[in-house]
Amino acid sequence: MAKPKEASGPEFWTRVAEVRGPRERLAVSRAPGTAGPVVALVHGLEGSGDSWRPLVEALTGCRAYALDLPWRAGNPYRWRQHGTPADWLRQALDLVPEPVDVLLGHSFGSNAVLEHLATPDSPHVPSAAVLLAPFYRPESLTVDWPLHDAALAGFRRVIADGVRVGLGERARTMDPEVLSAMVATALERIGPVGFLSLFLQFVGTTELALADVTVPTLVLAGQHDESLAGNRATALAAAMPAATVRQHAHYGHFCHAEQTGDVAAEIAAFLMNTPERNNP
Repeated sequence: MAKPKEASGPEFWTRVAEVRGPRERLAVSRAPGTAGPVVALVHGLEGSGDSWRPLVEALTGCRAYALDLPWRAGNPYRWRQHGTPADWLRQALDLVPEPVDVLLGHSFGSNAVLEHLATPDSPHVPSAAVLLAPFYRPESLTVDWPLHDAALAGFRRVIADGVRVGLGERARTMDPEVLSAMVATALERIGPVGFLSLFLQFVGTTELALADVTVPTLVLAGQHDESLAGNRATALAAAMPAATVRQHAHYGHFCHAEQTGDVAAEIAAFLMNTPERNNP
């Protein structure tokens, strides 16, 4: 493990651990705060640890650690050949300097958490989990070319939304053609391997042993978010009795960045009513 150092990014985060292997890099950064439950933050595809800052600032009373995972923004997508998302998540959790009480994921990161929870005898079992905008495939949803094409169209929309959210206020005044060009560049760089990494994770959710998960889990998503569109939310709730699934009309796919106050309030209330467990 590399010697802990200050993060090169915003001063809000302090790098506490980093490992650089022959294939991938993993790192953990700590947010300010010394009291409350330990929360590990699992970013989505093409995301970053710093994307959690608004939510962490709103979610007071916790010790937050942002995990920097191989599916970060700008990655070459070689990591999929050397481990599942849950495998990489467990390796990152090994770097967190104290036991993790809560796993909090977004989108692809939520599904890494879901896979981790559903894996028998997994280490780092938390007291609670929060999944923001995960995706789930009911068994009734056949894996065929129309599903592939619909998922690809949805993927493109999510990437476009992610570019817009990442730009913040600048997106409001930006020339639409410039914004479209930025989205096209992002999609071209991510390429088919990036999409297939998500698509295979999506179609495989049906096979997860979610009925065996005992960790209390809060699932938050938008009613119009394609990740849990149609009957996907009710199917996930039925498949995973330990999960409380809530959808809101005003939540978007990036609700942790755009509906930050509401998301923080829901998480805080959920954690307040969730009993702690011993986490070795």
